[in-house]
Amino acid sequence: MQDARVERSAENDAIYRYIRSEIQFELSLINARVNWLVTSQAFLFVPLTLGARQGGIGASVYYPVIPVLGVVICALVLISVLAAVWRSRQWRAKAEQGAYAGDQNPQAFDIILPHSPMIPRMGLVGGLGVPLALVGVWLWLLVAPPGT
Repeated sequence: MQDARVERSAENDAIYRYIRSEIQFELSLINARVNWLVTSQAFLFVPLTLGARQGGIGASVYYPVIPVLGVVICALVLISVLAAVWRSRQWRAKAEQGAYAGDQNPQAFDIILPHSPMIPRMGLVGGLGVPLALVGVWLWLLVAPPGT
């Protein structure tokens, strides 16, 4: 186990600031994605409730189109949030490795994270999947409008 006391140096401080900024970036992505999700879900509830007849939500002309779209958007955004959580955990693990050893031992710490090709793919799922889901629903509504 590494000694808990880490010698302060300009190099160590710069590395820890860099890691902290990367963690903050990932947390900002999570917050932006969740805020966007909540907003989108609110906009989906409005036409669903406005289209409801006396029979309740199930009688809405937009049922099941809007609930299906809502579930798909939730799943896509969840995947992209999990990507940001995964990357944030990698940065936290990197920070816990301790001090940078400099030229004496470059293997002790480097700024490169483990190769995880799934993280960027998962992050793109929300950015690409949500517009595709919306296009799909718009096409569905054009081809088979509700109430016809």
